[in-house]
Amino acid sequence: MSDKQSNKLRVMHINDTHSYFDESVIALNCESVDKFYIKCGGFSRLSHQMTLLSDEMKAEGGNVATYHAGDCFQGTLYFSLYKGKANAELLNQLPLDGMVLGNHEFDLGNELVSHFVSQVNFPILMGNWDLSEEDQSKGQKLKYQDNVLSYDTEREIANYMIKHAGNVDIAVFGLTIDKMDVLASPDPDTPFLNAIETAEKTIEYLKVNGINNVIIISHLGYDADKQLAESISGIDLIIGGHSHVLQGDFAGIGLETIASYGEKVNNTYIVQAGCHALALGYCDLEYSDSGELISFNGRNMLLLDDIAYQDKACEAPVDEEKQKVIYNALNEFIGAEFCTKDQKIEELLIDKYRGEVVRLSQQVIGHSSMDLAHRRVPNEKGQSDIAPWVVEAFYSKAHQVDGKVQFAMHNAGGVRSGLNQGAITYADIAGKVLPFAIPIVIYSIKGKYLKAAIEGAIDNATNNGVIGSGSGSFPYVSQLSYQYEACNPAGQRITEFDIFNSVSGWEPVLDEQIYYGTSTAYTIKGKEGYAPLLNKEDEVITTNLSMADCFIDYLMHYPNLTKPKMTLNRYNKNSTAII
Repeated sequence: MSDKQSNKLRVMHINDTHSYFDESVIALNCESVDKFYIKCGGFSRLSHQMTLLSDEMKAEGGNVATYHAGDCFQGTLYFSLYKGKANAELLNQLPLDGMVLGNHEFDLGNELVSHFVSQVNFPILMGNWDLSEEDQSKGQKLKYQDNVLSYDTEREIANYMIKHAGNVDIAVFGLTIDKMDVLASPDPDTPFLNAIETAEKTIEYLKVNGINNVIIISHLGYDADKQLAESISGIDLIIGGHSHVLQGDFAGIGLETIASYGEKVNNTYIVQAGCHALALGYCDLEYSDSGELISFNGRNMLLLDDIAYQDKACEAPVDEEKQKVIYNALNEFIGAEFCTKDQKIEELLIDKYRGEVVRLSQQVIGHSSMDLAHRRVPNEKGQSDIAPWVVEAFYSKAHQVDGKVQFAMHNAGGVRSGLNQGAITYADIAGKVLPFAIPIVIYSIKGKYLKAAIEGAIDNATNNGVIGSGSGSFPYVSQLSYQYEACNPAGQRITEFDIFNSVSGWEPVLDEQIYYGTSTAYTIKGKEGYAPLLNKEDEVITTNLSMADCFIDYLMHYPNLTKPKMTLNRYNKNSTAII
């Protein structure tokens, strides 16, 4: 190791890993080979590459730091089965110096977050999370957990940690989405404060105290990170998450190029490393003795196996000649790195977790006679093929629980993928189509509010007269029929609104009549255009059935999906007023 003190800091970063502990299979192409499949990423490869990069920088006399920019929960059977326990244990195997929590950490409220925080051995950087008024009756409180660096109400700043680049002190703090209650289900007693205001006050405080270098670990999203950098000077680096942006030029191997690595905004470098543990990002920051950032160099690297396959199942390797062509092309490509696995992590996965995941991955529960695509908002190809089946399953299961249930409604963003033709496994549903472990609820509501919620959700999804939060709010329903006319005035866009009665058939939904329905615990909170649902009647039953539980149960009874399930709903997007 070098004896020379260096003002270099190598920062390694990951984000949005979403419980992808095992390797994934990705499709690439290169010169002379149009398409091939290769295994990529996973925590054992991340660990191995982190060790190599860390040892390399330490040998040069520099320091190393590693951060996770949020959203480790949800995504695969590892979360569906183990609810954060596997996440904590696997993340503890990585040399993390800190992590910010993302919105998906809060999908099931604070209790699960508290258990996760108590199990990890690294700091949780949550500088705009105010825990000061946390309900003291809670069993496991967050405000007293020493590894949470939350909002300091006395100084009105983010609590921070110090990293060193030689003689240079660098303050590091975390910021997460300040409108967390819109995207997730945090407890109301622990609010999230404005991220930009928190950052501004914190950086002012640091400067007064002689600290002029700042790194922010952010789960705000790529555009918000750029806005943060534009709004506030004095940030060296923002390590981001939430948007799943794989920075770098990957066009040479057939992947989309979104942004260059380390995009510079107002003298702040912004980095993000894709998602699903496919890639590891790292950047080297070099400082002058006075603390000026004099150089920035880095990249994202896809962590690859060295065998290419003809098929996605990775059962048929390409021929030897193509293997050589692919190997040489990837070996020369700056965004790819052949990487072996950390055996310690592999053994942990095998010994404690992978067996049950593999068993359920192989458990066939149904069959589809065709590909069922998922389209959030209906387009020229039609509606989603899969979402109507999902919402039918919600209705079926909720009606079993309570015979008064008359309809089901679900937002399109809660469905994450379609289904391919052929066998449907447990993992296809719980790990891909409905990976978010969110329960369904049963509630009652007057017809006029139900009608307004459907209109509001579509308005939000299409930006029709509102600044919407995304296409994920588009509503799919069961036992309801409506027509949406985008060109009508607000409040009059839902027409011919009917509900199915098993005895008398289709009947108009009456404004003042109370109807019983089911939705998810996410939708019922009135987010993303569904605010009229907040006018529901008082009693809400939260079941112990997740979205995936409902669809799996449905397939157990009706295992053959023979065609896309058609609905009677009509969405007329003509003259939509986009703002």
